[in-house]
Amino acid sequence: MKTQLNRLVGLTLLVIAPMSQAMAAPPEAKSFDVAKLLAKQPTIQGQSLALPEHQTAHLVFMDIWNSYAGQGAEQFVATLPEDFLEQSQQIWIQPEINVTTAQLKEFQSYYPTVAPLVLDRSQQWLRQFQFWQTPSHVLIEDGKVVFQGDNAALLRYLNQDAPPESSEQTHALTQAPAQVQAAAPSVGKRVYHAPEPGDPAPSFSVTTLSGETLSLAELLKPAADAQPVSLLFMDALCPMPQFPDCEQKLAQWRAQVQDSPQRQWVGVISGFYIDESIARAFAEKHTLDVPVVFDVDNQLFQQYGVHATPYQIDIGADGSLVSRGEQIR
Repeated sequence: MKTQLNRLVGLTLLVIAPMSQAMAAPPEAKSFDVAKLLAKQPTIQGQSLALPEHQTAHLVFMDIWNSYAGQGAEQFVATLPEDFLEQSQQIWIQPEINVTTAQLKEFQSYYPTVAPLVLDRSQQWLRQFQFWQTPSHVLIEDGKVVFQGDNAALLRYLNQDAPPESSEQTHALTQAPAQVQAAAPSVGKRVYHAPEPGDPAPSFSVTTLSGETLSLAELLKPAADAQPVSLLFMDALCPMPQFPDCEQKLAQWRAQVQDSPQRQWVGVISGFYIDESIARAFAEKHTLDVPVVFDVDNQLFQQYGVHATPYQIDIGADGSLVSRGEQIR
């Protein structure tokens, strides 16, 4: 998925790189009033921010999509020295890149310890500190920036060696999403879980763009000719830089539909930033000759734990999830 840029017109394109990529330490930030910067943007809950008086402020630039994939900045932060964590207050910052406030609130319901959480509108903070990748960190003491850099640089600053690849700590950063979810603490009554192969496929009943009611139960209704179902999740803002090769993938999907009559295909268009008219125009432009659903509130995206597009999920005739991923197959 890798991570999906804010879709609003006029915002600067920034590339968010995976955690595994090394990031050169940015040049020293220009002098500015950090307190005023914090006061400009409230948390996603509408609360104002202020620098802690007796602690180090630790700004963590993160990407929630990496967290869902099991490689989030919160896992790295949890491995930092206990004395540092006790003497610091984390302020989590999500750049306004392919994310909405509603998505951040949902994310925080699964990861309540990632708080306070701020949506960095127009990437003001990211640009102020001259960061171009996440995760990145800023430490502020007595109103002054004393450090800024990536994970490795922060470890060096704290006189910590990067853990060896065989260590349990590193494994926690690279384990499969399902393992991460299993290891994560319960969040009240909500625990994030993206259905994995072998799990029962979440049921749904939706209306297609042609006005027909479509349900998983009907699609998998026991019959001699019962066929598996394949869902393709799409974004109607394709083509855009944050969706590389999306048109090519859609063309590949159309060919796959023709070559796989043994499957029942359903297209699902994300409802974020668009209305139904845009979804219809997108379906016509790309000749999507299958049932297409406009997922108004991204309910299907949420049910199936999809955070990238195009993304395919295959469901067997028995109602269990068979496979999932970005590869069109």
